[in-house]
Amino acid sequence: MSASETENTSEATLPENENALASAALETIQDTMDQFMATADVNAVFGETIKHQGNLILPAAEVVSIMGFGIGSGAGVNEENKGSGSGGGGGGKTFARPVAVIVANEQGVQVKPVVDFTKIYLTAFTTLAFITSAWLRMRRGK
Repeated sequence: MSASETENTSEATLPENENALASAALETIQDTMDQFMATADVNAVFGETIKHQGNLILPAAEVVSIMGFGIGSGAGVNEENKGSGSGGGGGGKTFARPVAVIVANEQGVQVKPVVDFTKIYLTAFTTLAFITSAWLRMRRGK
């Protein structure tokens, strides 16, 4: 096989490789999307119902899913090399936290919020540290 035939063969298989990579990337993205959507299911937001002393208790949570993906390809040509490449990546995070307990009984339905004191204390501490830092900087400037 001559050099020009080898070059033509590699150029002909390049789109097939890119299509295979794109198909694999799309399949991975679809699988990941399915997993993320499963976390946003109503069963993830509302827990199992509990019956206790005539009360029906239903825990509720906030579920957040964040994700992003990217894919790209490119080719570079110079006198020494002829090359191409492609790549992709992605990432995400899912988290849940309790936000309320719903209690239903003969008197009616009550929603009792869940208060996260750790988050409140951390927010207050961070705010106090920021104010103290700003005050010290202003004081040094005088």
